[in-house]
Amino acid sequence: MTYSQAIAYLYGLQRYGIKLGLDNIRRLLAAVGDPHQRFPSILIGGTNGKGSTAAFLSSILKAAGYRIGLYTSPHLLGFTERIQVDGRPIAETEVAAIVDELRPVIAYLFPTPGTPNPPVPPFCKGGVGGFHATHPTFFEVTTAMAFLHFVRSDVDYAVVEVGLGGRFDATNVLTPQVAVITNIALEHEDYLGKTLGAIAAEKAGIIKETTTRVVTAVDAPEALPVISDACRKRGVALVDVRSAYDWRIHRSDLFGQQFSAGEKGQPAERFDIPLLGRHQVVNAVVALAASRLLRSAGAAISERSIHDGLSRTRWPGRLQLLPGRPLVILDGAHNPAGARALRAFLEEQQFIGRLTLVFGVLQDKNWTAMLQELAPLATRVVLTRPESERAADPRHLQEAERICSKLEIVEDVAEAISLARAVTDPEEAVVVTGSLFVVSAALRALGTQEVRTGDDSSAQSIVRP
Repeated sequence: MTYSQAIAYLYGLQRYGIKLGLDNIRRLLAAVGDPHQRFPSILIGGTNGKGSTAAFLSSILKAAGYRIGLYTSPHLLGFTERIQVDGRPIAETEVAAIVDELRPVIAYLFPTPGTPNPPVPPFCKGGVGGFHATHPTFFEVTTAMAFLHFVRSDVDYAVVEVGLGGRFDATNVLTPQVAVITNIALEHEDYLGKTLGAIAAEKAGIIKETTTRVVTAVDAPEALPVISDACRKRGVALVDVRSAYDWRIHRSDLFGQQFSAGEKGQPAERFDIPLLGRHQVVNAVVALAASRLLRSAGAAISERSIHDGLSRTRWPGRLQLLPGRPLVILDGAHNPAGARALRAFLEEQQFIGRLTLVFGVLQDKNWTAMLQELAPLATRVVLTRPESERAADPRHLQEAERICSKLEIVEDVAEAISLARAVTDPEEAVVVTGSLFVVSAALRALGTQEVRTGDDSSAQSIVRP
């Protein structure tokens, strides 16, 4: 099987949509030897900041000398970014090899109704074939691939980002040493619930009796008690960084940030991070707290490793700067909370009235609330269409005219960015946001072809002007 054939098979699974539940993933993993039980893990859930926190923590663990698996979603430029070991994406040949092994196992375990059961494949270590009402989804199969790759790569730890929710997400087959819930905001209400409390209950589903500790930065008054109650019922200690830690930002600009942080009553230390935006300081403090909890559980993580790991973290597509005149700012904000964080950064860096906004969003997002946050900062808004089947048609975003008088529609992302750069003063900025899909298209249009994370300084997520 070639890589292109493997990718075609995987994306063909998207026709099965989103299915919340653990039956399929448990069945599939059991058939291939339960790889998820063969490495220690850290599971990171929440609404926003999951990927950034995962990047911070994996970089810290790598700086401490550990071999680290990292599983995140979605990707920016290529599927292989989702599954990494020590900051290096899985090889295309390995993707093809794993799909070639898994495909007959899936066909055996989940045969098409009305067709004879296929023979037991050689790779299958257990499980019984037979008709099941649902077929494994794209995310379930990708999750199984990640866990197999981590075992074969002999990782010391796996840092895993939850896909959707928590309780019924495919990643929740793990029994993590530390569980993280970054924050809670309204999103995916059709799946997770209509209130912050209901969403928090779903996210808290990653908390298990076997979990060593739980770390959170949740500040919503409706959500934090839900998480605290889940920890109490399971007998798990909760570290709420907003009450357990003090931190102060000393510098926050286009070149990075410096902050001091420490447990309450203890001396604070200074840390540097290249990721931009004050919300990333909160994510860094969460990663700091999680790494110290891992150390208390036996991991050899020095304070020097924490400093080095935080300072080397790369996470493309999140307040990523591309040099030029005008400056281009890419951010994957895809919900109102993310838009508020982006707005706070733009206001702090004095871009108010000095930017053109290129905005593309998916159909199921609250784009009105996002534009209400961002459009008032812009002199012009260009609506575009992300590269996704779920993209919102910019011509249907009619209410945007009420929010911004200078509004243009350019469906192609590359053309939208070209227009924005042409009409923006060289001393100002073009801000591209609304979804990671529109950021991905922007990176391609602007010639950025490689994305890596971890502490590989050869592929930075922040290109300084």
